[in-house]
Amino acid sequence: MKNLLHTATTATGVNTNTNIGTNINTNTSAGMASALLGACPLFTMILWGSMYVANRMILESIPAMVLLFVRFAVSGGLLLGVAKLRGLAMIRREDLGDLLQAAIPGYFICEGALLLSTQYSSAGFASLLNAMSPVTISVFAVFFLGERISHREIASLLVAVLGAVVIIGNPGDGVTAVGIFFALLSLVTWSYITTVPMRRLTAKYDPIVVTGAAMAVAALPALPASAIWMRATGETMHLSAGLILPVLYVSLVCTAGAHFLWNMAMARGAATGCAAFYPFQPLTSMVLGVLLLGESCSASFLTGAAMILFSILMRQAGAVPALHLKRHRHAWTT
Repeated sequence: MKNLLHTATTATGVNTNTNIGTNINTNTSAGMASALLGACPLFTMILWGSMYVANRMILESIPAMVLLFVRFAVSGGLLLGVAKLRGLAMIRREDLGDLLQAAIPGYFICEGALLLSTQYSSAGFASLLNAMSPVTISVFAVFFLGERISHREIASLLVAVLGAVVIIGNPGDGVTAVGIFFALLSLVTWSYITTVPMRRLTAKYDPIVVTGAAMAVAALPALPASAIWMRATGETMHLSAGLILPVLYVSLVCTAGAHFLWNMAMARGAATGCAAFYPFQPLTSMVLGVLLLGESCSASFLTGAAMILFSILMRQAGAVPALHLKRHRHAWTT
């Protein structure tokens, strides 16, 4: 009898320990998945920031609108191919309106306007307007998605935007009315499609499908636009083997990968929380400019970087998560 009791007790102990171990492993895996998801906006901004450095190498040989078409065509084809292999559901006919909004005003017009704003003003001014994205995205999130912003979130957003402004500094001369128009157009269109059509699409479909389909559609007008651009400006292409890796990096990593991460983060989190990471984009571009291009590191850069990091600490100190893992379905249901 004692042996039977000992055996039963031992077996029960083993089962209990096994269950505890399984629960620990499950909780650890869930925690790691949540942490990786929460870091998606940060990874996105780092990749987008690195794209500026790669673009400087590419645009000396390839016209901007041609590069825009290549980015969309390569990224859209890759992501749709992955979606097909995984058997993911494609976008249905009733959602084509949201897809067209995301692709044409969102990707094609927004990215094209950003390039034109740089041409007709200055890179510093275009970057300065782009740094306002957290504010505009948060405004759209409040009005269209019904999200609430706390006083601490508002303060951290303002500190982060000011930090980006300090890093960018004086945009310099050459700012024209045309440049201002295109910069504002890019800012508003991106903020709108991020918070409205993209959120509706990613509520129904995998972010791989949404990102790939939108980029494939955006590539269609980008092709004739690149031909018109080259004819109007007289620019020519000077291809070389040294451009292969930078073009692939910009197309696959900074366009397909980064936009997929951003759409996945927006699908599962609050728009305001995602937008809070935007100032890391100019911070990353400045750091890589110093490390890879030999640019100088000024006092304004260090001050702005400290302000951006402080804004994140402000946000975390208030126990405001960067991502809320529940979907805000009430914002887009009819």
